[in-house]
Amino acid sequence: MSHRVYLYNVSVPSEARDDDTMMMEWGYEMPLLLQPLLVDGGFIDGNNYNNHTEPDNAGLYYNARAGVENLKRFYEFLEKQEGLIADKAAFATAKTKLMSYLEKLDLPYFHLDAWDVFNMDDIPHAEQAETWRANIAHNNEIITKAMDNEDVSLLRYSEFMDVSPGFTSFEELLNYPNYEYGWASIWEPYEDETDVEIFEENGLWGLKDKAGSILLSPQFDEFYDFSCEDLAVVAQAGKFGYVHKSGKIVIPLVWDDAFDFEYGTVSAIVKRDDKFGLINLEGRTVAPTEYESLEALAGIYFTGKKDGGWGVLDQSGSVIVPFEHEEAFQFGGEYYHTAVKGRKSRKIFNESWSYIGDFPLTAVEPIGEGLILVKPHKDAGHHTLYKKDGTVCVSGFDKLNRQTHFPNLLILRKGKKHGAFGKWQESLLLPYEYDALIDLQAVVDSMSSNLVLAQKDGQKGIFNGDPDEPSWLFPLDDYEDIMWLYEGAFALKRNGLWSIAYSPEKRLSDYEFELVARKAPVNGFAYAFKGPQIYTAGYYGMSRADKAEVLEDASDKYYDYYFDADVRKRLLAYAQTNSPDSGGVDEYTSVEVLYSLAVLANDSGDYDKAIEYDTLAAEKGYAPSMNNLGQMYYAEDGYIDNDKAFYWYEKGAAAGNLYAMNGLGCCYQHGIGTDPDADKALYWFGQAAEQGLGLAQNNLGSVYFEGELVPQNLDKALWHYEQGEALGSPNFGWLGYLYDYQGNYEKALHYYLRDYEAGSSVGAYNLGIVYSQGLGVAKDPAAAIAYFNAALERDYPHAHIELARIYRNEKEFADESLAKYHLEQAERAGLDIPDNL
Repeated sequence: MSHRVYLYNVSVPSEARDDDTMMMEWGYEMPLLLQPLLVDGGFIDGNNYNNHTEPDNAGLYYNARAGVENLKRFYEFLEKQEGLIADKAAFATAKTKLMSYLEKLDLPYFHLDAWDVFNMDDIPHAEQAETWRANIAHNNEIITKAMDNEDVSLLRYSEFMDVSPGFTSFEELLNYPNYEYGWASIWEPYEDETDVEIFEENGLWGLKDKAGSILLSPQFDEFYDFSCEDLAVVAQAGKFGYVHKSGKIVIPLVWDDAFDFEYGTVSAIVKRDDKFGLINLEGRTVAPTEYESLEALAGIYFTGKKDGGWGVLDQSGSVIVPFEHEEAFQFGGEYYHTAVKGRKSRKIFNESWSYIGDFPLTAVEPIGEGLILVKPHKDAGHHTLYKKDGTVCVSGFDKLNRQTHFPNLLILRKGKKHGAFGKWQESLLLPYEYDALIDLQAVVDSMSSNLVLAQKDGQKGIFNGDPDEPSWLFPLDDYEDIMWLYEGAFALKRNGLWSIAYSPEKRLSDYEFELVARKAPVNGFAYAFKGPQIYTAGYYGMSRADKAEVLEDASDKYYDYYFDADVRKRLLAYAQTNSPDSGGVDEYTSVEVLYSLAVLANDSGDYDKAIEYDTLAAEKGYAPSMNNLGQMYYAEDGYIDNDKAFYWYEKGAAAGNLYAMNGLGCCYQHGIGTDPDADKALYWFGQAAEQGLGLAQNNLGSVYFEGELVPQNLDKALWHYEQGEALGSPNFGWLGYLYDYQGNYEKALHYYLRDYEAGSSVGAYNLGIVYSQGLGVAKDPAAAIAYFNAALERDYPHAHIELARIYRNEKEFADESLAKYHLEQAERAGLDIPDNL
């Protein structure tokens, strides 16, 4: 039995009370996911319960309410991290249950009782308690730093103290299914929620439901508890079978003995005539009763004895291992083993039942992905790795580096040289040629990466041992040093100067900085130093560091996580200097500043400057500026350039800008800088629309209305315009027109009126048509005249024809001179005069 750690919610330290609540019973450690509960207070006093030895100095106490609020913050932080949580639904459920549970705790202290674990060591409990208090405080500092900086990469598992050694990364621990995202640690009193009751009457056993109704009359000599599939073993007159909770005898009582269906299996062991076999859930025999012994193995197999030899069956009764072995098989965690006649070694089979060989158990170690490591033993002086199929994949190496924690890579040493083995590939990815292969502990997409720093013959490089596409990110070269910065960004040193790059081809800078230091990845991920100047490295390249942000970083109480004292001194000197920042634009002007300058220039009509600033930002990869350039070259008089419009919209769309996607769709719709292409127009409008851009929905509406690239479909057109409105980009005019076309004049009037109120000349004209023709409203020529005149005031000449129609045909408003006037104005505007006027 493992030694336990207990957590309570208590009223008073060192004094047990009836209202105390036991919250947790856990093995050996305080679960890391719940350690944020223990963030405030932190003092040592006597245990409330395990106080029969060393009662005055073994218990830890913390302020409960502060802990609850801190854990809430921690879980909200985790929930926001893209790609960290493997099962978001399960996390949300666990979070809800945890927070609901904690909110019901109203006593002032959390009490951590590790007395049982402390007893494992001769060190006085007081000293152990102080060590636990310090370790928990250390872990909470790491967690708080990560939350303060919104940087999950700071949760480096190797830096946490006194945590489970079974994990190599925080995300691995977080997503471990058995922990249920922290909820599994919470202790809940067992409540028998069975909906049936096994009862005895006159020495016989029966079954009734919660209401007391008899489901099975008392008739059984033995009635065992219900197990898997709601089945229970029963016995009558020396024969055994199975009953269901519903009260049905589902497997007849014909066996001399019967055993439970194990959870996760579909077969159970039965006995007849002193021989054992297997039946399935329907009671059909899947392995005949011909075995002298039969035992469950690892919950999914059965090890049995037949004709004096032991073997293995699966749940269907098929023979997995022939019955020719000396002893029953045992489960070793991720492998199986049995005795070897006359030897201390064991026959080893991997989890797929591939035979590995005969080895002492002390030499056998599963290392994940179905691989088995056999360490040196009496018959072999080297290590060997076995594949899933049981064959050797690599052998003859001297050591497995256990200080590295790559998801896919294993670092092996042979002599004085190192190689890298890919677990997924089951082969050596890097041969034994390297002086060192170093785990950078790089975090990419919130997950531990396979990025390794390789050193060979004085050269350095970065190898990515990705399971799908292993490759050199930076091939070996004469780098003096390489430092991981953030995601896929690195600092590389040559001739005493540093460069920052994502790859040899994608560099953020030349070799120009005498120092580079990682920073919290907020508004950039590193500081680069050149003389008295400091620059920020970010996704869009290098920019002059903002002094206020530098001061904030250097003044942070956790600054030493990123900066040593000398770096901090330089940061403070830069931040506190009185010299003004350069007002000019150069290669170090940030993309955000360039974008803002472009917007100001555009608003003032200085389009040349706007293009200059947006081009500088766009060339650094800033997608909003790419879109601005696309829009400028697409529509601005005097600057229209179809090829450039298409180029920048395409770049911006590839960079993920929704407006650029929409602009690219327009290019394909109208053949701007490219040939018209219905599929591509619909694709790019669709991409932007699916991500919430209402303007793109409206453009899809126009495609289906126009019927040029695709067959006209007014129902689809209306649907897309409705979606555009739902997303906050209503096109009132087209909504009104399409409802008008459907004959839904009530809605048409609503949207025409909204269009008119928004200042539309066409909206005024359409309202004039509604009232002049009485579409869904009483005919009202006076109102029609008012709206048509409003349309004219808004430069919509078609209203002249409708006014002439009213003045010529409506008796109450007949005025031939006005009719002729409006017809003359219509002709001057170049309009065709209808014959019926």
